[in-house]
Amino acid sequence: KDTSTQIDGFEKASKLNWEFSKTYPWKVTNDVSYEGKSSLMSGLPPSSANVVVGKSLYSNMTLSLDNQDLIQAANKNGAVLSFQVKATEALSWPISAFMVTLNDKIVLSPSDVESSASIMWEENEWAEFSVVIDAVDSSSANYDIKFIHVANPLGLDKLPNVPAALELYMDDVRLAPFTRKSDSLDMTTGGSSNGAKWKELSGVFVASSESVNQQNGHADLTSVVYSKLGGRLKYELKTSTQGPFDDLAILFNGKLQDAQFGQSANFEFVQMEIPRGKVVITFRHRKNPGQLSAGTLDKLGTTKTDGTNRVKNIACWLDR
Repeated sequence: KDTSTQIDGFEKASKLNWEFSKTYPWKVTNDVSYEGKSSLMSGLPPSSANVVVGKSLYSNMTLSLDNQDLIQAANKNGAVLSFQVKATEALSWPISAFMVTLNDKIVLSPSDVESSASIMWEENEWAEFSVVIDAVDSSSANYDIKFIHVANPLGLDKLPNVPAALELYMDDVRLAPFTRKSDSLDMTTGGSSNGAKWKELSGVFVASSESVNQQNGHADLTSVVYSKLGGRLKYELKTSTQGPFDDLAILFNGKLQDAQFGQSANFEFVQMEIPRGKVVITFRHRKNPGQLSAGTLDKLGTTKTDGTNRVKNIACWLDR
């Protein structure tokens, strides 16, 4: 279950304390949106051809929150701020960059952005980012979150001659309380394809390749964790799968962390590190994850496994 609260979707005049740079300010647009009809668009020129060499161009905006804002949307201990970002092309250093600071400290670096979102932006998808706001024990504390979109960040006299559009959009800004230290995770089924699905039987989640009505498909079991310092994902797995026919993949925020297959006699305990911030945890039962042809699969022969994954006691233990 996602415990976040949307604090701005840019559909109407915002009640939040936003401050925009006087030059190249961000502005509301109806051209692109993650949800609803509107989003914010960076004010930088849309093409790298407009960048003045030897000079950096900035389009900045700052969201100022106080402890009361955190308490209303999350809790007094702090929160995780998440937001969706989309670029018309992958940002390309040193032509352009996007970063976020919290009280003048970088909490989302350009390299973090590039490594997390480049592929998604090349596929014309939105990418979600999150930053941790650690509450200060003071009723007058302020948290200035600055979103920085910069062209030619190094102020170079000559830039690489590669395509690098500077159109950047942001939408769906949310706050969420930290997940409690040791929660049994509330899992949600969905994100399936070709008939695949998870079923819960007496506290055990079960997925089978037999339910897939095509040559390949998958079934997702998901949960969302918000943490200040990260922690550990713990679960018990009993699998009867054989790669490359089927397996169990673990994804964090859509990125593959591990893939497991084999023949388990009993449930086996598994533990994985969880990074800080917002993490969407996905248990994905996959049939033919490599999408091999029928001919190739036939040449590999048959398996002695039944193509089933069983998972139980899914929990997270988070560091303070």
